[in-house]
Amino acid sequence: MTALILLACRSVREILDLSDALWQNAFDIGRSLSYYRTKRRLQLFRFHCRELWLRQFLENSSSSSTAMFRRSEIDFAAVEAGAECGQSIDTFDGSARDVHRDFMEAERRQLHPLDTSFEDIEIVDGLEFNASFYEYSDALPKYRNDQLGQLSDGISFTITGRLPVNCERFSINLVHNNATKDVALHINPRLPQNYIVRNTKVQDIWGREEVSSALPFLLSRGDNFAIQVLVTATCYMISVNGQHFAEYAHRIPYAEVQILEVKGDVENVDMQRSLVLKYPQRLPGSEAKNIELNLDEDIDEVDASVEEAINIPAEWCLISAPTKHSDPESPKSSHSTKDLGLSLPYYGALPPNTLVEGRCLKIEGRVRLLPHSFYINLQHGQDIWPHPVIAFHLNPRFSKAGSGAIGKAVVCRNAWFDGAWGEEERSELDTNFRPGRTFSLAIACTKDSYEVYVNRQFITEFKHKVRPGLVDTVYIQGDVKLWNVTLEQNPLVRGKNVRIYHNPSFTDEY
Repeated sequence: MTALILLACRSVREILDLSDALWQNAFDIGRSLSYYRTKRRLQLFRFHCRELWLRQFLENSSSSSTAMFRRSEIDFAAVEAGAECGQSIDTFDGSARDVHRDFMEAERRQLHPLDTSFEDIEIVDGLEFNASFYEYSDALPKYRNDQLGQLSDGISFTITGRLPVNCERFSINLVHNNATKDVALHINPRLPQNYIVRNTKVQDIWGREEVSSALPFLLSRGDNFAIQVLVTATCYMISVNGQHFAEYAHRIPYAEVQILEVKGDVENVDMQRSLVLKYPQRLPGSEAKNIELNLDEDIDEVDASVEEAINIPAEWCLISAPTKHSDPESPKSSHSTKDLGLSLPYYGALPPNTLVEGRCLKIEGRVRLLPHSFYINLQHGQDIWPHPVIAFHLNPRFSKAGSGAIGKAVVCRNAWFDGAWGEEERSELDTNFRPGRTFSLAIACTKDSYEVYVNRQFITEFKHKVRPGLVDTVYIQGDVKLWNVTLEQNPLVRGKNVRIYHNPSFTDEY
């Protein structure tokens, strides 16, 4: 009787899924069938992932005879009959359901990414999942290591090699040593497309691809490369040539990974396993550049009529100008029309206790044509992991502006301290940022807060949550081009008790 009920439920579910596919694709039969197949594949993938987490939870739970008894009661074949673990759990008996509820709570962080599996199913052109990208003409791996040892928080793998001049794609795989050789992490750089795919394979079923990254594609044919994979409790962290590239949340347990393989168009592959205390491993060219210090202590006062100089040459502002820095080894220190600015992500180094009251950080650049957002962190250290202390996080988000007016943005402010983000402050402001236009942004440090100015106009402030003198690194990333970053004095205006950069709400004089 139970089998008949399960069969009927599954049939109803398939009818509903087909109806949804037709509706989502405007009743186009071809695209609807492709959408339906993709959704069913992801549903089955999701079930197998949750099955692995459930098995691990039960194996790691109490070794009492009760736990062992419960483990033997669960019929995973019955679960699979329902196609989706969230529906089929009702077929468990009461004790197994209690175990599953406890498991769901304990593994909430790991399962959260799986809940978004159906958010980006292709409904525009209905293209089918292209499994050929995961296959290679040469089935033998270029590198294989099946003695990885026990993986834990802080274990790092650094894979180095060379890309031949005819390289199309290659992959790095962290693999379970089971019958189906489940792939916990698949990193697949595809050079013709200029992106790096991340994915997982369970029971020979691939999940949803992840391809997004704020970092430009950093691999070139004929060059050497270094890709670092760091294991953390919640995700894998991936860096390319010393720059953090992406995070990939665990879809299946990483503790069962025992094999590392490298396949595809790659040469001279080697791997180094280590236990690290910080990430990423910096390479020459990815280390922080020293920020230029324009701190003339003799200039204590200036005239109020002095206008702010923006020293960006007109040639650099052209939309067609290249974006790659010509000399990544040295900081930007002089203004030349042949200089191509600073590359992103940008790490700038400051001596401790220099960005303090009476000084300001000045950032010159240009907003990209179709900006989504960018952010500036005033932080302690340049590591991604462990998470650095961030005294001030400034994040203008253009696409979230309610009015849609040019220059409007939702400006978010926050700080990371005591192991967590503080309470975010946000407001919709006219920032004076314009797509394709240059800007001069100043972050002035006062006794009580950081004050933000764009083209000399006050925008917002953020009360200190962390001692300003702790800041020794400036991190900038997003939809801007950088020309220069400097630390300067914020002198007093001659004859007035205010500074050049000052909050106008505190005084009517200027």
